[in-house]
Amino acid sequence: MKIKILLFLALALAVTLSLFPDIARHLMVIEIFGWHLETKQGTFIIMVLMLLFAIEIVQRISLAVLAGPGHIWQTLRNGSRQRREHDAQRALQAWINLELPLQPRWFKKASRVLPDWVQPLMKSLAILPHHIEQPNAQAEPLQQALEAQQISHPEWQHTVQPQRRKEHLEAWRTLYPDAVLPQIRLLDVYLEEQAWHQALALLCNLKNQPLRSQAWILEQKVHVYLALANEEPEQAATYIKQAASASPHHEAVVLAQGHALHATGTAQEVEKLWLNHLKKHHHLSIAQALLPIMQQDDALSAFRRIEKIKGSVALSWLQACLAHSAKLDGLANERLQHVLEQEPENALFWQTQAQWYSEQGASSDAQAAYEKAIMLLATVQEHPNRSTEQ
Repeated sequence: MKIKILLFLALALAVTLSLFPDIARHLMVIEIFGWHLETKQGTFIIMVLMLLFAIEIVQRISLAVLAGPGHIWQTLRNGSRQRREHDAQRALQAWINLELPLQPRWFKKASRVLPDWVQPLMKSLAILPHHIEQPNAQAEPLQQALEAQQISHPEWQHTVQPQRRKEHLEAWRTLYPDAVLPQIRLLDVYLEEQAWHQALALLCNLKNQPLRSQAWILEQKVHVYLALANEEPEQAATYIKQAASASPHHEAVVLAQGHALHATGTAQEVEKLWLNHLKKHHHLSIAQALLPIMQQDDALSAFRRIEKIKGSVALSWLQACLAHSAKLDGLANERLQHVLEQEPENALFWQTQAQWYSEQGASSDAQAAYEKAIMLLATVQEHPNRSTEQ
């Protein structure tokens, strides 16, 4: 603190003497203890400041010598450490805020502030994910995990090739087999590459973990089973059975069961399967798939078979369509109006009504219904997570 005060005084006097040079050149006489000294004021002031600086330095050196050599080293080291801590804070701030371009020298200057094993991690932080090279098996596990975590971040999914992400994630998972995050991100890569068998193996191991809900895991498992059924027709029945075991009432599973049954069985068996499902579940895709199968038979007899069955809105729509095919226009319109009252925001129902109006020659009503259906479809495209089934 004294050094700072002396430096400030020296700066102030330098400015003053430069502004008023006559003061500095003014001759002054000092007499003390018989001594007679003549000198200029500027020179005298400089000598006094130098003497004060010398006294302060001698005092500091004396205290340091008395405290021992360790104190001297610690005093010098503290100044360097403060600078390094400042560089470390600046480097971490740049990485956290993604202030481009990152300066690797900041991370390098921050060395010795943290333990030695942190230094490779600091260097990895200064590298953008798409510049990270192949996994280095000689690197420390934490460094490999950090690089894999960076390169597999969802924000860089479209910048880094899936193969590169997969290599890092597989190395990460090998190092930390119980960690959930590498498994989740590796699963995303497998699904992206349509590597269904690897994805299924991971899904079977993901249980009771916080990053993905059990419902999400179940949905992905069903998706993989059905994808495998499409890719391997000779094993399709096995995969569909496994999907049904995982989620017996899933819309896509029941739909696949019906298509598989239709290829090997009879239309009556498919009708029984899907009608039993529609009694409890409002799945329009199943109702749409069942409609042409039942229309192949006599439309009137088909309608009579399901006329009194109570069930979901999708089943009511199916009954209305069969009544329309059987030329029972009164019953068809009545049931369709009932369906529209229950789900007025369903585009398919408005499209059905528009088609019927068009067949009847009611152009203005058909146009209004078509516009309503188009508007609802546009709304669904803008908000794909809406719960209403279209």
